[in-house]
Amino acid sequence: MSFVELLIESEWREHEPFTFRKANWLIVFGTSAWLEVGTDKTPRLFDVPVPHDGGEQWTLSLINHLCKTDDELQRITQAWKWTKSA
Repeated sequence: MSFVELLIESEWREHEPFTFRKANWLIVFGTSAWLEVGTDKTPRLFDVPVPHDGGEQWTLSLINHLCKTDDELQRITQAWKWTKSA
């Protein structure tokens, strides 16, 4: 299965050409051998190599982990800001 097929199977949707989105998570296929991974709050969170030779599931798991981690960091940061202003 290709990486794009795996993304679609995992509920990622093509948002615009070369860009996939799942909720507030983003994957942008660049012009090199790298993917730009981010969220709405952190558009360029990390660069991840384009998977090949069977590394598609591992790469998708890494992307999910990075995006979940950023979501949690944003949640904690917002909670901290709220407690500081109270």
